[in-house]
Amino acid sequence: MESNMHVISLLSIIIVGIFSFTVTSAEVLIPDSEFGGYFDSNGIYTIVGVVKNTENYAITSHVDITINNDGKTISVSQDLPSVAENKDMPFKIRMPQISQNVILEKPIITFKKSVVPPPINIHVLYDKTLIRHDDGHLTGRITNEGNHTEYNVKVYAAIHGPNNKFIDTGINVEKIEKIKPGQIIDFSIYPDPSIALDVNYYSCFNIGDETIIPLHAARNGEKFDFRYDSTAAFTVKGFDETGTKLSLYGINSFKIPTYANFEFPKTSGNEKFDVLVNDKPHKFIQSLDEQGNWHVAFDVEPSTQNAVLITGFENPKLEKETYSSENIGDTTTYLYVIPILAAIGIAVYLYKHKQKLDT
Repeated sequence: MESNMHVISLLSIIIVGIFSFTVTSAEVLIPDSEFGGYFDSNGIYTIVGVVKNTENYAITSHVDITINNDGKTISVSQDLPSVAENKDMPFKIRMPQISQNVILEKPIITFKKSVVPPPINIHVLYDKTLIRHDDGHLTGRITNEGNHTEYNVKVYAAIHGPNNKFIDTGINVEKIEKIKPGQIIDFSIYPDPSIALDVNYYSCFNIGDETIIPLHAARNGEKFDFRYDSTAAFTVKGFDETGTKLSLYGINSFKIPTYANFEFPKTSGNEKFDVLVNDKPHKFIQSLDEQGNWHVAFDVEPSTQNAVLITGFENPKLEKETYSSENIGDTTTYLYVIPILAAIGIAVYLYKHKQKLDT
């Protein structure tokens, strides 16, 4: 049974938190009490935390995390969206292929003043529509109280369990491409199913732009960097031997559909992609952004584990080899043509010379 009493409880805790938090010195930090790791419902090691910005200006931050896994040191990093002054930015980083024996080191965070400020005029509506449901997920609404349209909006939150313990972070599952002035849009946030029944309340709501997750794959011996935005998790299987087909493995743990938006560097303007999910053609949208990067976006079904194949990449090495071989072919042709033309020229010269002698 769903109850709005959760909203009252949530608001009380947030208000208490606001008035009990005292900034002694301006800094950016990840408190030990709001940082940790767990294995999610699909067995993927997941690191969660909250960046607190106590500076008097908006920042963008970069988190470096190191773990010890069975004696092997593994590092991972992620750029986080901009966050306004005296606001928090929850984050989540998934690390596949990590065994159970994990030691999580203290994170290192660096930051700089944000060039593009976060959308400070987008706010969560704290009313009876903000509901924590019995299965642990949250539904609510946001509104744009500013004077201009905001794009690619995300709603972030920290998730707490028994005894107010920080246990997870969440992002809205809907793709909010834009929100106009005065517009109200619904959102929902889901915890990982493995901790869903432990959810007590959500806090640290913040509005930001897309969280872009970096990935890379080896392609013909070189590192190919790309990124994606999704509440589903994707891991790289790799390119084929031609460097034109990229295989990925995706998991959507939630019982509702979501989306995936992959961003690839452009090799040429002629690249035409195709997406296969579990060996079947899948509907997608291909576009080019202002920075000249390709975007391949498609929907992801709820509670699914999918083999994803994206084809249509142009391999610059193959292009170069093809160009070289074409040039070689042309040169070979010239080697045959030039002697023939020379012979014809000599024959013409001798014929004209003979005519002069005859006259």
